[in-house]
Amino acid sequence: MFEGLSKYLSIVLDYSVVLEYSNGVWFDELTNLIEDKGIDCYIDDTFKILHRCVVYQHDAKDAHVQTSMRSLMQSLMATNTLHVVHTCNTEFFIEQVKDLPESCILTTRKGIFTKRLYERAPEFNGDVALITHTGLKIFHSIAEMIEEYPFPAISSLAHNNSYIDCDGRASIDDVVIATDGTKFTLVKRLSGGAEGMVFTTDNPKYVAKIYHKGVITPLRWAKLKKLTELGITSQGFCTPQHLLYFRGVPVGYTMFIGKGTTLSNVFDGPDAMLEQHPDWTRLDVCETLLSLIGKYLYLHMHDVIAGDIQLKNALIDTSSSQYLIDMDSVQIGNLPCPVGTEEFTDPRLWGRDFSGFVRSLEDEDYSIAMLVFSILFCGLHPYATRKGAETLREEILNHNFPYTLDNSDTEHIPLGGYDHIWEYLPENLRVMLYNTFHEGKSYEAVCWCAAVMEYMKELENFVYDDPEAYKLFPCENIKQATIDVEEVRAQLAAQLEAKRAKEEKLAEAKLRSEKKVFANAPSGRFVSSSVGGSDSYRPERYDDEAVSGSYTSANREPVAAVNTNPPPVHKKKFFGLF
Repeated sequence: MFEGLSKYLSIVLDYSVVLEYSNGVWFDELTNLIEDKGIDCYIDDTFKILHRCVVYQHDAKDAHVQTSMRSLMQSLMATNTLHVVHTCNTEFFIEQVKDLPESCILTTRKGIFTKRLYERAPEFNGDVALITHTGLKIFHSIAEMIEEYPFPAISSLAHNNSYIDCDGRASIDDVVIATDGTKFTLVKRLSGGAEGMVFTTDNPKYVAKIYHKGVITPLRWAKLKKLTELGITSQGFCTPQHLLYFRGVPVGYTMFIGKGTTLSNVFDGPDAMLEQHPDWTRLDVCETLLSLIGKYLYLHMHDVIAGDIQLKNALIDTSSSQYLIDMDSVQIGNLPCPVGTEEFTDPRLWGRDFSGFVRSLEDEDYSIAMLVFSILFCGLHPYATRKGAETLREEILNHNFPYTLDNSDTEHIPLGGYDHIWEYLPENLRVMLYNTFHEGKSYEAVCWCAAVMEYMKELENFVYDDPEAYKLFPCENIKQATIDVEEVRAQLAAQLEAKRAKEEKLAEAKLRSEKKVFANAPSGRFVSSSVGGSDSYRPERYDDEAVSGSYTSANREPVAAVNTNPPPVHKKKFFGLF
């Protein structure tokens, strides 16, 4: 399939290629081609961040991604053909690689990177190789790809206002049947709303959402079908798992049940925060935010745009465990999200019929920025001001962001310590927030993820001397968790020293126990490790943590003797490969 890539000296590689094709012979073919031809691969920081998001979701369908990624990275590093451009901005990345000789971009139809190329149409002087279900399509420029292979227009189902209904509504003790024939008995009503009711079922893994009459449209049902086909089974997503029928008519779907309470009930100012999580510090706030952004990026990688991002549409159990809910309203492919919350929606979209157009990633960037501010400021809206306009809508339209980069004006910042939260944020985050809400600039969602990751890293390493930097509400005279910076730093230093001493002790023990390997030792996995004895031919493991590069038993050469002074072997994780 990838023979057409052999003519290129360089490939600008999109992460979606790894995510979508790692489980199959195509990816092995691609890896072998890159290695055999010595093709240089260029990636940016987004590549690594997206992989981190995938790993952290622990979704069963992504089981092969880590193995394939490790294999590819080790191959590229062994041949010095991996090149990283340190940026998360798509346009800047393209600017750095656009003049590579005999190069191409390798991407997929669903990839975030591809969608950014369609949105921004940056200039790239090489080709674009797009992996599709029919094979590899090669275009001679980004502009040619956009013109000759546009994204499909909004689905005609968006304009179909009919309903798929039945007279009888399924209720307690009724049996509903999934598309694959699985039967679920509705046991107990958990909750109800304008759209329908949620029931526990006789299968403890799933709950069932049963819609009211006059709710299921052809658009909604088509969207539910596509969402079940995604196969997302990560516990952090309350996505449809089975389509349900009652008396042969569609009535709802099953999903995993979320835990905890809504974000809006937790991130609601000092009283709510400290009542529900009195032991939290800034580290917990950052961990919550990073986990949420990672989930939305994971959806973006699967051609899903949340659309209606708001604090009410996620549950929080712990700082590392959240659940995205109301997933049946999202946009998937060209099936639009018909709803939105004005306070979290880019003002450019106000007044438009949400069901009448397909939103872009750029439309969602504003909502992600809103999420970042709201979580970091414990529920506060960025345009909440003191002595301001009568309505929040006016403040938003006028870009009345009450914070300044030099902290010279705090008159309009709400009381309660929010000015100090702003002061203690790292400069990069403050600049991004100021540029977004005061200057109207837009940052890609992955850029927000990178900035929060950096903030989290600084907090975890306790780089700030002032203990106030770690409090939920710095410099406020309220009872809240605090951190003794010097004590924690001393503990970390002691742990690091103990770890170093342990590693040195293990290394010395390994050298003392090293045994001689003879030149006539059999090749393959079973290598003679001693002369005589019951374990003369015990198996010896060769894996990517113990041996670097593409070393395998098949290409192993016999050696006369083991080096008595081998270099130390360090176990590598993917995140340390860059």
